[in-house]
Amino acid sequence: MINIKITARNKTEDYIAVEREVGAIVLPSKHVFGIFSVGIISVLLALPFGQLIPIEASPFSALSASRLEENRKLEQDYLKNNETDSEQNLEIASTAGSQENYDDDVIPEALLATGETDNKDQSSEDVLASHIPSLNRPRFGQNGITALDKDSNIIVPDNVAHIKETQEQQNARQDEYLQHEGKWYTQTVRKGDSLYKIFNYLNLDTNELKKMVAVAKKGDINLTVGTKLQFLIDKKNEIQELAIPMADNRQVRFLRDDQNNTYIVSREDLFAQFDNNAATKDITESTAMPSYVEAQKKREQAQKEKEEQLALKNKEEREKALLAQKQAEENQRVIDNLTPKVDFANRPRLIIGSINAKENFDKAAKRLGLSRSEIASIKKQYQGKINFRRLSKGDSFRVLFNGIGPNVSMTAVVFDTKRYGTITLYRNAQNHLFYEEGEYKPAAGAFRRFPITGQIKVNSPFNPKRYHPILRKVRPHYGVDFKLKIGTPVYAPADGVVTYASYMRGGGYTVIISHKGGYRTVYMHLSKYDVRKGQQVRIGQVIAKSGNTGYSTGPHLHYEVHVNGRAVDPLKVDLPSGSPEVAKKLRKSFEETVYILKTELYKNALAHN
Repeated sequence: MINIKITARNKTEDYIAVEREVGAIVLPSKHVFGIFSVGIISVLLALPFGQLIPIEASPFSALSASRLEENRKLEQDYLKNNETDSEQNLEIASTAGSQENYDDDVIPEALLATGETDNKDQSSEDVLASHIPSLNRPRFGQNGITALDKDSNIIVPDNVAHIKETQEQQNARQDEYLQHEGKWYTQTVRKGDSLYKIFNYLNLDTNELKKMVAVAKKGDINLTVGTKLQFLIDKKNEIQELAIPMADNRQVRFLRDDQNNTYIVSREDLFAQFDNNAATKDITESTAMPSYVEAQKKREQAQKEKEEQLALKNKEEREKALLAQKQAEENQRVIDNLTPKVDFANRPRLIIGSINAKENFDKAAKRLGLSRSEIASIKKQYQGKINFRRLSKGDSFRVLFNGIGPNVSMTAVVFDTKRYGTITLYRNAQNHLFYEEGEYKPAAGAFRRFPITGQIKVNSPFNPKRYHPILRKVRPHYGVDFKLKIGTPVYAPADGVVTYASYMRGGGYTVIISHKGGYRTVYMHLSKYDVRKGQQVRIGQVIAKSGNTGYSTGPHLHYEVHVNGRAVDPLKVDLPSGSPEVAKKLRKSFEETVYILKTELYKNALAHN
């Protein structure tokens, strides 16, 4: 190494080049400290804490304990929170519609299936992949599948010699290897159908569908409306083959391989499984399929029982309504006899009106004396049921109040329209929410309304008939979007088991919890989640933090509630109250309220104030 020495006395001295002795290289102190720190941390991570060394000795236990303590405090605050105040102060954005998150994904059917026995050994990703073809790839080297012939595009089992053959030779060899007997049936694809729905409709084993999906390539099981699928069903009522027509007179055929417990995929000419075109005339409609006939009998029997129960219930309700009406009239007669002068301040107030030409609901309501807040409240209650911009001349409405004056409340509203029919809402005195008759169904168990605390702000409400302004078609919104800052704690509203905790393409970080009584809750667009699949969670437990992941237009929590596989409005669905007896009393109380309000709603004399 050369060391250059510089001196200021350059008039008398030259620059001098000298050779410096080179010894051991000395590292800077900051490098030494870094290496030492990495070594210490590595040793700490490698120590067997909880086995040979007590877990309390871990330097990381303090961080974990602090986090647990924070979650305990959050849980206590959540359970102490008075949800009645939150429900009464619920705020739905006046701009709901412009702030809606139009990219919320629909949860795949498999993740919300009521039965869990088929998927109990599968990961959440496997369950999702089994119903979304684009996530599947042929698994080579498993179940006897070793190779894919690029010329024929047929997956060949181990025990079949794979040589270059013509398409006809390959199909003949494959048919010889897989000889299936049975009867062919056809099913026409309708709008909204998927293979999962068709298998359920025909009462076929969906586990066989999973095997087909596992060996299919992208695009193999895409369905087109009007396409006729062909099923080969044997005497045991088991599916042997499935043919799906494609473009250019081609088809994809799945042939059952019992030996390897899988399916062989053949891409071939349309109706290649038949000797001639005349044989295609022998295909029977799927309605004659034994599995469908059996399922249809059960469905018809269930529908018949349901109709009988409904008829009996309607008869009982009519009798009760008539009895209540007579009782109300008798009570009113007694009151009229005892009190010659009616106290108008304590009697119900009824507004009856209709929409005139060149008039919308707001103008008609103002003309009849309704205030802006009352008009806004009515439109809020009917959100997702009536589009007020589409009301027309002649549509009528009735609004019932529990008194006359400034400090009164709306108790019932009915709209009789050409487009939407007659829709009547009654106010439940227990939770101050409006329901249609028969919509209020209390159940047993403990279940809180909201998975968050504080002021509840809704950007986008539940709306199964939401119109997508970009796609220009109806795209349902099966949940509620709560406006939240990123990192806001999200709690379990009831005890349950986590059935999904992973990243979903549209929903971002997503958690699904299964609760007793057929309830399921869904949480999407999270920044992080603190639970794992299969974990038991308790009411009030912090399960995640809100975020803005996935297809999201802003920080929020997309929250869904499903009852027996059907999405319901989280803001209106009646949740388990903790006791069957209490639930029964709540239901009976609301039914009695409906009978009284229904009588008052059509008592025209109340409109003459």
